[in-house]
Amino acid sequence: MSAAEPTGDRTDLRWVSIALLVLIAVRLLAAALIPLSPDETYYLSWSRFPAWSYYDHPPMVAWWIRGGTLLLGENPLGVRLFTVASTIPTSIAVYFTGKVLFDRATGALAVLFINATLLIGVGSISATPDAPSVMFWAFAILGFALVARTSNGAWWLAVGVVAGLGVASKLTDLFLGLGILLALAAGRNLRRWLVSPWLWAGGVAAALVFSPVFLWNAGHDWITFAKQFGRIDTGSFQPEKFPEFIVTQFAVLNPLIAIFVGLAALVWVKRNRAYPLAGLDPLIWTTVPLIAYMAIHSFHEQIQAHWLAPIFPTLALIAAVVALAAPPERWAGGRALVFPVGVFLSLLGLVLAANPGGILPFWLDAGQVIRGWDEVAADADALRRSSGATWIGTNYYGILGELHFHLHAEGIPVIGLAERQRYAYAPPPNPALLNQPVLIIATGALPDSFSECFTDLAQIGTIARRSGGQTIENLIAYRAAGATAAAFDPGCDAR
Repeated sequence: MSAAEPTGDRTDLRWVSIALLVLIAVRLLAAALIPLSPDETYYLSWSRFPAWSYYDHPPMVAWWIRGGTLLLGENPLGVRLFTVASTIPTSIAVYFTGKVLFDRATGALAVLFINATLLIGVGSISATPDAPSVMFWAFAILGFALVARTSNGAWWLAVGVVAGLGVASKLTDLFLGLGILLALAAGRNLRRWLVSPWLWAGGVAAALVFSPVFLWNAGHDWITFAKQFGRIDTGSFQPEKFPEFIVTQFAVLNPLIAIFVGLAALVWVKRNRAYPLAGLDPLIWTTVPLIAYMAIHSFHEQIQAHWLAPIFPTLALIAAVVALAAPPERWAGGRALVFPVGVFLSLLGLVLAANPGGILPFWLDAGQVIRGWDEVAADADALRRSSGATWIGTNYYGILGELHFHLHAEGIPVIGLAERQRYAYAPPPNPALLNQPVLIIATGALPDSFSECFTDLAQIGTIARRSGGQTIENLIAYRAAGATAAAFDPGCDAR
């Protein structure tokens, strides 16, 4: 038997633990070396002003970044520390869920499978709301498994607490509550929980944990909910997006794991008694609402690769169950390849993201979004000084995040001039800046409304964001002698 096929004894579990720690070390190294993306630097700017929620998402990612930077400083590793480290408790939750519902062998294999997904192998180094969302969902599923196996209703309180923390990470975790209710309604032996006070006490616990986010939004025009629930307003019918959705999830899950998940869906629908359906039922039902919503939504909008991230630990466990229960002569080879293939593809992805020495040709560099921002910040600061500007404004949150990150130590004010609701977490800008010259760095030509916000607004040049000697994009630089109050409230795009 290969090392990738744990039998559940102590030796195999030890090997799985060692493999996980090695992967964590590699991810920490990658996290330290790969530049921060504009989204990550934007979340870093959140962390400087801890709040109960933000325009784009609930607050957990900002709190994690705050913890990491307090420990290691405002650098890529500090920003990403908790995100990378979270794969350890996530793996622990997956292992014990497998052990509770099936056996130790299934739990150990599921740990290998979840760490063989590209979303975890590559995506886990990015400080985004997905990491805490994934971790808390995994622990909520563990709590649900304990309810199902022990019939101890007190576990519902634990489920409620971690589910509430999950929703405080990303609103996508609201689908977990629907999934649990669906699993209870579908499970003959679980339906009694629907009338149990323990279940509803768990719901109250989740609501209490999430209540600070709710109350913050109540005082800020419900901006987080308006932003996220606004996605429900679907666009035109685009059926070609659905196969794109399937292919993307097939890739980021790991093609081999995706095959085992497909096999699990097949045997589950056919109610093939050769497989442990009693354990599979609650796992599969809890994934159905999120998958169904994203599948339907994919006919109207492109579904981003990470939007299904919270259910990836559950999918890895489902795949592990079927991989072990399937006839060995048919599936042993594929089961043994899942982990090495996933690790290889993840390492390749990290190398491509780092692009050491600029070895990738420009047209193959998929990590262009993270390239060249340090030089952009240096050029912007030089242009600010040469033009006599006191502060910098921008029309895009990604530019703001990157300039904040690279120029924060210099104490240069960087202010977002569009979508001002994004910056409700921060104190209002100093009104004295309105009477001082400003350098504006924009993604393109500024709309006419900016001319009404600023005096003597004029384009003074461009700043090239470059990688490997090639220009990725040209940012346009403007100078103005001063600004009206509308530049800060409500913002130049809202006049």
